[in-house]
Amino acid sequence: MVPNRFANELRNRTELSFNQALAKDFFPSYPGFEPFKFITSDDSPIQQTARVRLTQSLNLVTPALVEETTAAVHDVFGEDLEWHATLLKQDILHLVARLTSRVFLGKPLCRNEQWLDIAKNYTVDCVVAAQKMRAIPALFRPVYYWFTTECTRLRTHVRKARELIAPEVELRKQRAQQALAAGNKPPQTEDAIGWMYEVAHGRDIDYVAGQLSLTIVAVHTTTVALTHAIVDLCKNPEAIVPLREEVVTVLSKHGWTKGSLQKLRLMDSFLKESQRCNPHESTSMHSVAQRAITLSDGSCIPAGARIVVAGAYQDPSVYENPESFEPFRFVDDADAEAGGTNSWGYVATNAKHMGFGFGVHACPGRFFAANEIKVALCHLLMKYDFEMIEGEEPKTFSFETSRFLDPLCRVSIRRIEEVTGIGLDG
Repeated sequence: MVPNRFANELRNRTELSFNQALAKDFFPSYPGFEPFKFITSDDSPIQQTARVRLTQSLNLVTPALVEETTAAVHDVFGEDLEWHATLLKQDILHLVARLTSRVFLGKPLCRNEQWLDIAKNYTVDCVVAAQKMRAIPALFRPVYYWFTTECTRLRTHVRKARELIAPEVELRKQRAQQALAAGNKPPQTEDAIGWMYEVAHGRDIDYVAGQLSLTIVAVHTTTVALTHAIVDLCKNPEAIVPLREEVVTVLSKHGWTKGSLQKLRLMDSFLKESQRCNPHESTSMHSVAQRAITLSDGSCIPAGARIVVAGAYQDPSVYENPESFEPFRFVDDADAEAGGTNSWGYVATNAKHMGFGFGVHACPGRFFAANEIKVALCHLLMKYDFEMIEGEEPKTFSFETSRFLDPLCRVSIRRIEEVTGIGLDG
């Protein structure tokens, strides 16, 4: 583990390979792990799809995201006006799987229960299967692989995903080819199938592996962030009224756009503070040194070494009262940098706050993730009350450098009368 003070000098070092670290942790050559082969291949379109096409299309996909959220929150959380307990993380996972799939796959697949089951469970099975595989000596892995339950489930997930996605991919290809044959531009795409087709430039790529790779990096991380945000609202109810007032003010004036979501500065600060106090990983910049690297203090990272860089989330030299949850901690920074670089923002990455990574390996889809979380949180804030259940403080578990909120954590919820005229009706 490398101390945080070296984060800035390592953030853009080309000698550090995230893909090599990923390939060592997972098993891209084995059936069922195809998404990791897709991500780690030298000519993978995943970076351009997420970093460029998805980010450039945020205004285009926002209406679809809002439409899906409007429908999904009612389906998931219901209309009960009385207080009742809910399994928060499980409900948020289903909500996020639908919203993410709406943008990555479009309708009708985003509401297909078989696909949603894959979207929710594939990542978990991947992590468990890889952990079990790493625990087995390399000599025995090829045999062990065929008998472990999680690896069998991975192969089943991939097979079912191909049955669901492949026909949709072929349909999109035919539409694009017909438009080109008629001398027209292919229709502007609003989902990742179309974006991958565009960036592939005629190459034969594994669209199903691509979709699963996007699902791996998007669904559970967003679920964790949004679940922690709701729990932090329950623990800090004084933040609810200012957040609701901001939503009404911004949406009534600007409507649903990428720009309006960026104007939710109180929400931005709240989410950033929630991420600071509940980092999914206490380290970042996981990578393998392809060549030896000499640090500024003269110490050396040898070639082939795996490294992680420690976070600074609870460092009192960085954050005043770091153990305290201060929902609007970052608003003053926003005011100080108004019109500047927005280095205070939720999606901003720096050595002090690596919740979305840092440097060349910062999460390429973080702008979409932030928009998705804000759209969902706007709806949840304006349509429901949440509070802790007496005597049921949500538990957090740790494993190595990771922290996990209890998947069975419960909170109390009730439907409320929502404000009309701000695009949340439904």
